[in-house]
Amino acid sequence: MQPWHYSMQSWYDQTTLHPIGLIAVLLLGIGMLVVPRRYALIPMLIMACFISPAQRIVIATLDFNLIRLLIIFGWCRLFLYGEMRGFKWKGLDSVVVMWTVIATVVVAFREGTVQALIYRLGLTYDAIGMYFLFRMLIRSWKDLEWLMIAAAVISVPVSVVFLIEQFTGRNMFAVLGGVPEVTTIRDGKLRCRGPFPHPILAGCFWAAMIPLIGALWWHSSRIRWLAPIGIVASLIVINATASDSPISAVLAAIVAAALFPLRGYMRWIQWAIVACAISLQIVMTNPIWHLMTRVRFNQGSTGWYRYKMIDGFVESFDLWWLMGTRSYIDIWSHGFDAITNQYVLEGLEGGLITFILFLAMIFLGFRGAGLIQKYSSKTRFHKITAWMIGASIFVHCVCFLAVSYFGQIIMIWYLVLAISASLSPSSSRLQILQSRYRERRISRASSRSVEPQSDEYVIGEPGLAMKSGPTLSI
Repeated sequence: MQPWHYSMQSWYDQTTLHPIGLIAVLLLGIGMLVVPRRYALIPMLIMACFISPAQRIVIATLDFNLIRLLIIFGWCRLFLYGEMRGFKWKGLDSVVVMWTVIATVVVAFREGTVQALIYRLGLTYDAIGMYFLFRMLIRSWKDLEWLMIAAAVISVPVSVVFLIEQFTGRNMFAVLGGVPEVTTIRDGKLRCRGPFPHPILAGCFWAAMIPLIGALWWHSSRIRWLAPIGIVASLIVINATASDSPISAVLAAIVAAALFPLRGYMRWIQWAIVACAISLQIVMTNPIWHLMTRVRFNQGSTGWYRYKMIDGFVESFDLWWLMGTRSYIDIWSHGFDAITNQYVLEGLEGGLITFILFLAMIFLGFRGAGLIQKYSSKTRFHKITAWMIGASIFVHCVCFLAVSYFGQIIMIWYLVLAISASLSPSSSRLQILQSRYRERRISRASSRSVEPQSDEYVIGEPGLAMKSGPTLSI
């Protein structure tokens, strides 16, 4: 079974290992084993940002890119140091497992080949391996804080690499394979990608990191200055990709961050958005997703392409809802060579159940971020960081409308979901916290209902005022 995206087929199912890649995986893998837990995920972030995904080892048709090899190092660490102790299962964990298992079973039955099963098991390995590795290595605010600091620091050399590519038109990562040596050009603009398999994925990667990097500004120490540095570096990368989707993702991050002061009214805001969407659907001649054709920040925008993709997906519901489909020609007659919408891809690959479980993952990710913000954050920095976790998930949701994830960016998606699950309270703890929260609200309401008592004048006989002891005022 060939990968669903044409750009992966050039390196799929073949060993490609440059000496630089070999040295990187050995050094970073050993680093994951020996550093303190709070630094253990930094090697994976370095690998994602500086080694192209074409670097891989294929053993008996089993395809291991270098990030997959680091997952093995990470799990070895968990077993060596017993860092799985204290792990508490959350609702999001169950949904992630069901999503991966059902998608694998559906594809295996539909395709009916060993090759299809192996391909899906590879994606399952990514999902389960990364997600639960992140769940077990991120246990506290300090763990997350160091990851945010690392992302801000790493963004600086990454931006330098993209600037070099933008000024020279040459991609230095081409020696590792998987990316072209000469930077692609569209409508006169260089679309830089660095080690990423596509410019859009590079931009979306750093757009999703901006909320977490930006939260450092509210840290109490000097590291707060890493926030503007990291944001500027991320924006340099995004600008170098010359793609609309990352720009839209940055705007989504700005909108989400700006809603923090209105967090107490989010339910009203959510229902207002739903009402506006329904109203637009009623009054518009075309469906509401036709608005994607109006969004354009660069020449050569493919908004119409993405509109037709969603339109065909909705209209062909009867073709994919049960077991998904790979008969794209039965849905679209526009010569689509890749599915550039993650929501559409989930339905086509695994059917309606997989699609619903994917939406459930997103919902529980948002819910976890909300619970962290409400119950598990003690300082303003923690509250803002919790909000930015939700903002990062929102950025991914916007990106899903324009691109299907593959390569390094899937790591960031599983990472933010794992953060949401790890820092949110467990069900038993949540009941206790909710009970305490209700008690505090009742106590505050009671204290406001009765004014403080004091000595004051009260009304006596007509024309006579007399001093009274402590009474309620009239």
